[in-house]
Amino acid sequence: MSDIRTLPLLDCSALAPLLDASDFPEGTFGWFQTLAQTTLAPGEEATVVAAFDEAGTIRAALPLAAHKTGQLRALTAPYTTRYTPMLADANWAKLLGAAAGSYVRTTLRFDALDATDPGMAAFLSGLELSPLPSARFAHFLNWHDHISDFDRYWQERPGQLKSTVERKLSSLSKKHVLQFECATERDEIDQALATYEEVYNSSWKPVEPYPLFIGVMAQTLCQYRSVRLATLKIDGVAVAAQIWLVAGDKATIFKLAHSQNTGQFSPGTLLTHWMLARLCRGENIHEVDFGRGGDSYKRDWLTNSSQRTGLIVANWKSVAGCSALLREILPTRLSNIVHGFKGHSEAHQK
Repeated sequence: MSDIRTLPLLDCSALAPLLDASDFPEGTFGWFQTLAQTTLAPGEEATVVAAFDEAGTIRAALPLAAHKTGQLRALTAPYTTRYTPMLADANWAKLLGAAAGSYVRTTLRFDALDATDPGMAAFLSGLELSPLPSARFAHFLNWHDHISDFDRYWQERPGQLKSTVERKLSSLSKKHVLQFECATERDEIDQALATYEEVYNSSWKPVEPYPLFIGVMAQTLCQYRSVRLATLKIDGVAVAAQIWLVAGDKATIFKLAHSQNTGQFSPGTLLTHWMLARLCRGENIHEVDFGRGGDSYKRDWLTNSSQRTGLIVANWKSVAGCSALLREILPTRLSNIVHGFKGHSEAHQK
């Protein structure tokens, strides 16, 4: 027997240690808590749809944003590189998918899905057994690579990339003082965040859609030792800054920026090279990905790409669900058939 319940995320203290067992920083309770605190739209509340066993233990859970109209969506934001709910047990993940009719009143939308993840694959398999129609679409590309040995990896990079790093390092080192730093501890993170924001504000990047998210996220995830905030200074002036998310042997290049008037120094390229070498050699990182988007420069650094996907689910018994079925699900299914599930793609700039 199972019991499917919907609970407020921030009141679900029993879920925290279960989510914190995730292999990914974006699957921790702190990550979802940060999203709940900084990114919800008016009328939304962070909730959890959870499957409980007979003993009252949560066995699978979906952190969601629930709108007062009844519409549900994955608790994600434009920053999310991989939606990682609690689906470690494939049997319970499948059950939660099959029971979708019990908690989807109107529509349910997912994005940033890694459909190759066993738990997510099981959930999607269960969803197909539910009475609710659904359709998947392509969301964004994720570039990734396995690096077993950094020196060998670097030798295999394109000649232009290697030449840029070598030339810029050599010429800058002769005329300037270069200072690479990586903050990991709480007291270091606060200062590094100020430097990151200074660089970001002087870069070409647009204003953040949720201004509070980055700071709260970094301060929260550093408690898990999951944040690396890297900076490059030239003659004491910060010119590039990056945020990496790290767990186990995996690292995601999460956010990056460099001062707009320092592009001739290739500071972002130099900082990426330094951080990769530091993490691979010093922290035994072997799996690296570039987060959201298929930007062309990423293929110089990493050799493999895979598609993150989205999903629309509708309860056709509701007005909103019927509208989604007619306007989104059926056209998306038809498009997938015609285009071989290429769907539509979003290239979100870091």
